[in-house]
Formats: sequence, structure tokens, C-alpha cells
Amino acid sequence: MGSFKHKINNNKKKKQENAAVNALVKLKKKMKDQYAAGEYVEAMDTMAEIARHKKMDPEIMAMGASCYFMTGDYERASRWAGDTLNYDPQNIAARLLLARLCFVEEKPEDGFKILSFVLENLQTGIVDENKEKLLDMLGYCHDNMGDMMAQYPALEDYFKEHYVAPASPAVMTQSSSIQDMLEASLSPRDDGQKTVDEQPAEEGKTKAQAAVDRLKSLLNKSKGNKGEEQQSVEKVAANSTQATPVTASSGGTGDGADSAVKLIEKVMSSDISLREKIKGLNNFASGLYLNDDYDGAIQLLNKALEIDAHDSFVLRNIAYVCLAMKDKDKALEFASKLPMMDFGLIKAIKGNCHG
Repeated sequence: MGSFKHKINNNKKKKQENAAVNALVKLKKKMKDQYAAGEYVEAMDTMAEIARHKKMDPEIMAMGASCYFMTGDYERASRWAGDTLNYDPQNIAARLLLARLCFVEEKPEDGFKILSFVLENLQTGIVDENKEKLLDMLGYCHDNMGDMMAQYPALEDYFKEHYVAPASPAVMTQSSSIQDMLEASLSPRDDGQKTVDEQPAEEGKTKAQAAVDRLKSLLNKSKGNKGEEQQSVEKVAANSTQATPVTASSGGTGDGADSAVKLIEKVMSSDISLREKIKGLNNFASGLYLNDDYDGAIQLLNKALEIDAHDSFVLRNIAYVCLAMKDKDKALEFASKLPMMDFGLIKAIKGNCHG
């Protein structure tokens, strides 16, 4: 009788354990899905639920660290990445995140050392997801810190062997150059208009010259149509005292706002990395800026800051747009967020001029 009762209790205990394991598996999958969808706050809530079961593992901890990073809490991101490595010293995701933190916090030498360590000691364990993140960072470093990166042969060799420039999304036509960006963002297309591929090359002109000519034509055409829309922009600029992020004007015809929204939707729906999305939004914003559509430029730059609130290029450009809108205080506010002060920008703000 006693052994039978003991057997029943064991079976009951196993069922409870299996139910607990299944619940944790579901929670872990839920957190992964939330993270993949960019729902970082929700993912952290799910992580807290997992923590209550005292079943944390290095994968969950590394994902939690990344969630903190994506929500701008770099201190907790660093701490959680470090805790992850205490449990799993070979966790590549945590090391890549620490390297990323170094680059964001203007410590590139430390970032390069971490990436070199990963390639020299853990390269065989790099999975596709981590490889994409690593190449994404190396691409950024190659474009912006090429001389410093050249001091690390392992990084240079890996980059040259594995990096493939991302294919341009449809919205960006044939390349991600600023000239083609301008063509896509500033040249309206009628139903009967040919695509870029179908249009014959303009004789005696390079792509850049053709884009500049089209831009000048649009600027000249718009001079006689400013009217109430320009007055609305000026009014918003004069009264622009709200806290960041800068809000776009609701005045005018609304065409500029619609254009900005469509550009944002196209860029964000493109199958490219977050870094490329920031670059795309920034480049499209420059096209709108050149066309005096400051509200549209602000919308795109604000969207870029949602992805990375500390991107120095975006912060600098949004400060210039604010300055063009005669909002000196707002321009200074964004300039103060730069990791390293830009004397040219400060001089422009000080003189309350741009250009």
C-alpha cells in the first residue's frame, strides 16, 4: 500500500514538473517572439515572469541585456551582459553586445578588442544571427573608423571575406547613394512614368548631375507654391517650444507629411538591418531638407532616433533642421546630446545661421 501511494505521488510530482517545464518553454518562446518583433518592453516583462520561476539561462539573460540596450538603458544592458558571461563565458551574443556598447559610448578601442577576441577564440561558435550582428558592426566601423579598424587584422580579414553589401530596397532604387535617394524621395511618379531601369541615360550627364538638375527643377517649381504652407511652417517654427521629439507641423496641404509617412513605411518595411534603416531615413530626410520640407525631414529623423536615440549623425542633422526652422533652443538641445561636441554646429547655432 505504501509503495503504491509513493508511486502515485511520484507520478503527480513528475506531471507538475513537466507542466512547469512546458510553461517555461512557452514563456521562453513568447519572449523570443516579442524580441524578434521589436517589443522590447513586453519581452522584459516576460523575462521577469521567467525569473520568478528561477529558471533563467544565459540565452534569456543575453536577450534581456539586448532589450535593455534597445530601450536605451545602457547601464543595465552592460550589467546583464556581464552576468551572462559569468554563467557562460563563451556567450557570443553577450560579447557582441558589450562591443556595441563600447562603440556607442565612444570607447572604440575596447569595442575592437572585444570583437577581435570573439574572432580569435570563439569564431567556430558564431551562428547566423550573431554573424549578421558582427558584420553589421564591422560594416559601420569600416565606413566610419576604417583607420582604427585596420589595426586589427582579424577584423579586417573577416570583414573582407564575409561582408556583402546589403541589396538596396525597392524604395531606394538601384543604390543607396544620396543622388538616388533624392530621386526616390523627391521625384513624383505618374502611373505612366517609366521606372529608373526603363529610363534612358541622359546624354552628357552623370547620375549625380541629373539628380541635382531634377532637384533644382523641383525647388524652382515650389517657389511659387509656398503661400499658406510656408506661412504655416514659419508659424510652427516660431512656436516650436515643445519637448523632444520635435513634432511635425499639421499645416499646409499635408502632402509633405503624407510623403514622409510613406517614406518611413517603405524604409521600415524593407528587409535590411537597423543600421541601414537609420542610414536610409537619414538620407531621405536630407532630400526633404534640401526641398525645404523641414517637417517631413523632422519626421524621418525622429523615426531614426526611435531606433537609436544616440546616433550622432541623426542628432547632428536634426539640430541643423531645427536651426533651419529658426528654433535655436531646440537645435542646441539636440547638439548637447552629441557624444562629442561639433564646433561647426555650435558656431552655426551661435550665429543663428546655417550653411
